[in-house]
Amino acid sequence: MVGASASPWQDFIATTLLAGRCGQRYCRESRNPATTDLCEDTMRLCLTLLIIMLALPGLSAADDMSIHVLERPDAPALVPVIEPLLPAGGSVRAYRGKLIVRTTEASMQELQSVLGGLEATPSTLIVHLRRQQGSSSQQDGIDTNVRGRIESGQAPVIQGEVRIGQQSQQQQRQDHYQIRTLSGYPANVSQGTLVALSGGYNGTTFAQLDQGIQVTPQLAADGSVVLQNSQRFDQPASHNTARTQHSATTLRVTPGRWQPMGSITVTQSGSRQSIGGYQNQQQSMTLPLEVMVEKE
Repeated sequence: MVGASASPWQDFIATTLLAGRCGQRYCRESRNPATTDLCEDTMRLCLTLLIIMLALPGLSAADDMSIHVLERPDAPALVPVIEPLLPAGGSVRAYRGKLIVRTTEASMQELQSVLGGLEATPSTLIVHLRRQQGSSSQQDGIDTNVRGRIESGQAPVIQGEVRIGQQSQQQQRQDHYQIRTLSGYPANVSQGTLVALSGGYNGTTFAQLDQGIQVTPQLAADGSVVLQNSQRFDQPASHNTARTQHSATTLRVTPGRWQPMGSITVTQSGSRQSIGGYQNQQQSMTLPLEVMVEKE
């Protein structure tokens, strides 16, 4: 039995199948060979129509689909979220701040409830990265200088001096990067220097030394921010060399608070000895990294 909401195709197939059942009963009672062949052809037709009828619900669902256009500035970011939620035959595309969705009415109601829980206009976030570099060096040593002479008929004359030295030095440097971007969108700020490095197999080469950050903040429903952050700090050194430093991490931060991202500590020490003296040298560098996110 076909309900009132059935399509005309379903009504036609149901009527044909009902006629086929009546014809099957007539064929059983008839002994005419020509009638028997006709009945077999009729039953094949009924079987084909039955298969088509079983496939019609899916086709009917596809016919019920319609196209909806939604204004969403974050349309590109929503496409991978909506696509798995669509029924078979549905589709979604992003075009100039709009979502173009092809789906059923029931599915569209579910999608609208999901989209209602997501902010339509991404928030503007300000990302800060603070790098405080502190270095200290200490040098101490003893140097002796002894001289003497011997003259004929006189006592030897010996002169000497001892120098004890100690030197210490401290340096402080702070770099502060600040960049604005929308929630869910990447941004970067950097500065670079092109440095000529010589002494290799290929002669003089040029190296790009960069200092900056790249961030992708995402405002969460609980008010926190998931921050994907990478930073780079390259600088030239002595003797045609360069120092490079890079880090990348993903953190959940509370807006308005500085949070440690990590730190780098380097310690170097050495000594030198010679006849009549020695020298000790020690250097240390600490580079803490901190991030903070603010809502504009």
